[in-house]
Amino acid sequence: MDNNYLERLFPAFLEIGDQELRERSERAMAMAMEQGGWNEANLADVPVTLSWKGCDVGWIEHVTDVTRMCILEFDQMKKYYLRHGVPFDRDIVVAGALLHDIGKLTEFVPGEGGGAVHSENYQLMRHPLSGALIAARAGLPDSVVHLIATHSFEGERSYQTLESDFVRTVDIFVFNCSVKGLEKY
Repeated sequence: MDNNYLERLFPAFLEIGDQELRERSERAMAMAMEQGGWNEANLADVPVTLSWKGCDVGWIEHVTDVTRMCILEFDQMKKYYLRHGVPFDRDIVVAGALLHDIGKLTEFVPGEGGGAVHSENYQLMRHPLSGALIAARAGLPDSVVHLIATHSFEGERSYQTLESDFVRTVDIFVFNCSVKGLEKY
C-alpha cells in the first residue's frame, strides 16, 4: 500500500508530528485494508455500519469527521490542558482518531458485486478487538492499541486514558449524529 495514497485520503496523517508514530499508523491502516481485502478501487464501499439499513455514511467519511472533530477540539481546548498541566498527547489523539475503526476493514469484507458484507468471524472479532490486534502487530504504542480496543461499547466499563476517552466521546457523538440522526436529542 502506498503511504501517499493514505495521506491523500486522510491528510490528517500528516498532523502526526512523530514520524515513527505516523509511519506505524499508516502501516496499521494498510495492514487492515490488506487483511480485509480492501484496496484503492473498493475502499469507498466500506460502510460505517451494516446494522442500519439504508445508512448513507461510509467508513471514510466517518473516520474523516471523527479525526477532524478531534483535531479541532484538541487544538481549541489545548490552552486548558497547558494551563492546568494535564498531560494530553495530540499525536496519540490524531493517530487514535484515524485508526479507531481500522477493525471495520476486517469486520466487513467486499461483497460479491460491490458493497460490503460481514466477514465470517465478525461476531468473534468485532472491530475494536481486530483493530487493536492489527495496531499491536504494526508496532503502535499501547496507548493507541488501548484507544482502539476501548472506543466502542467494549470500553464502557474499561479504564480510559485521557486520549481514549476523548476520541471515544467524539466518535460516539459523530456516529450518533451521522448514522442514527438527532431523533434521540
